[in-house]
Amino acid sequence: MDYRIEKVGEGWKFLPEKEREEKREYENLTMRIIRREKKIESDLKKISDLKEELRDWKRKRTEGYHKMVKYHKKFLPSFSYFLDDKGFNSQWGVWVSIGGKRRCVYLGTVSSVSYHLDLLENNVPHYNEKNSFKDTVGYYEKLKPTNNEENEHFQIIKSKIGLYIEDPLKNMMLEILKENGNLDRFFDKKNFKINGKEILYDLYKISSHYQPPQEERVRKKGGRLNRMNLS
Repeated sequence: MDYRIEKVGEGWKFLPEKEREEKREYENLTMRIIRREKKIESDLKKISDLKEELRDWKRKRTEGYHKMVKYHKKFLPSFSYFLDDKGFNSQWGVWVSIGGKRRCVYLGTVSSVSYHLDLLENNVPHYNEKNSFKDTVGYYEKLKPTNNEENEHFQIIKSKIGLYIEDPLKNMMLEILKENGNLDRFFDKKNFKINGKEILYDLYKISSHYQPPQEERVRKKGGRLNRMNLS
């Protein structure tokens, strides 16, 4: 239906003032409706185009996601920590994997790793690893981890090792990558040595509570006991 009213009788301008004002308001409202309908029609076309563009973006995002996952698996290192407790002295280690290659990095015995964690977190007063008679035993040294994912002590130390070890190893890999353009040198175990124990100690050396190594305390020799006179 066409709601436009051009004339009333011979000419709407001869209407009384009140009716002319109502006619003017009506015409203005009708024109606003027509303009709004045209705008909505135009906006709907834009929305349709935007939806089509959005669908294309989402399709490309899905393709990009799978590509990023592939890059993540191929180019970003992953770390898998383990505890070898089958031998005489249990030892911590980590497998570093990237791009289908991996390398095992030895971190130290349980006692050594625990002691260095205590040094890092200021649980022991100073560095004196060779002194088996040191006065203070730290928090981690008291733990008894076993090669069992359900073992609480295993999980505590494993998480702490990851917290301290991963960034230095990543930085080491980035330096090699920057210098050589690849990580072949990192995986050359024969010519490129990595000492996990030194990584932990180097972190301790840059801590705010670092103290230089202390003199090893020597156990005093006791005198011979005299034989008891039972007479």
